[in-house]
Amino acid sequence: MRENDLLSLFSTYGNIPKTIHIAWNNKEIVDSTYSIIRNGIHNLKNLNRDYDFTISNDREIDEYLNSRLERRDFDLIKKRHIVEKVDLWRLLKIYYEGGFYMDIDRLYNIPLENVISKDVKCLLPMYGDKNFSQDIMISCPKNIIHKTAISLNLERRRSGSKSILYLGPQTYFHACTRILLGEEKNEYPNKEDLIRLRKTIRTCKYIRTYREVLPYDSIVFQSEGTDIDFDKNQLYSDENILRWADRNKPFKKLKHYWKRKLAARRGAAHQDGRGLRRGR
Repeated sequence: MRENDLLSLFSTYGNIPKTIHIAWNNKEIVDSTYSIIRNGIHNLKNLNRDYDFTISNDREIDEYLNSRLERRDFDLIKKRHIVEKVDLWRLLKIYYEGGFYMDIDRLYNIPLENVISKDVKCLLPMYGDKNFSQDIMISCPKNIIHKTAISLNLERRRSGSKSILYLGPQTYFHACTRILLGEEKNEYPNKEDLIRLRKTIRTCKYIRTYREVLPYDSIVFQSEGTDIDFDKNQLYSDENILRWADRNKPFKKLKHYWKRKLAARRGAAHQDGRGLRRGR
């Protein structure tokens, strides 16, 4: 999309609603004593008292997906991991309702009135020089970026893709670059494309970005100290949450076990001159 077209389109958008969306199965988590919560979504709620603050649990996420998706698309995601569901759910939430979304493992200490400046319709923080952060979304409703991300997610899911990384952060980056640059770019863009991206955003007064160096330097958190206890693993353990990155570890360990077992058998068979037959 050309810069003038981008400026013209975003000028028609409304303001960013004062609504905060959080996804977590335990709605009481915001008042817990975990350090990552006290320095994260607990601050988010308390520093923005004029915002509607809503935590959606797994059942509500399923219900929302079912209400917004065609039957064929819901059938493709209804049995997937909750992380994969949330990736699509937050896109739908921000597109249809607008507002602010943040993962619960992000730190937070800057009031949104100091983050969302006048005229800004969308904030696109970048995770270093890798991609646009998708664990935080801030936008007005009906943003073409989120509409494009939803369309790409559904198209790729219908084509058989099941990779969380591809359907999540990579597809989100593809959508952002398609709108901002007029063509899809992969994560870790080259220097020239980075300059083009930031120039496009800089020349559009309705969009703002920020180069984040997580966890202590982000668009919503600033601190020089590193004394915050990152008790994320303890939180997940206590809440009986299996992270998507860990869900296949038991199977991988079992696979490696049988590989070692088979290698040992082959080694023994070779030593005494026997061969191994394939089992029926």
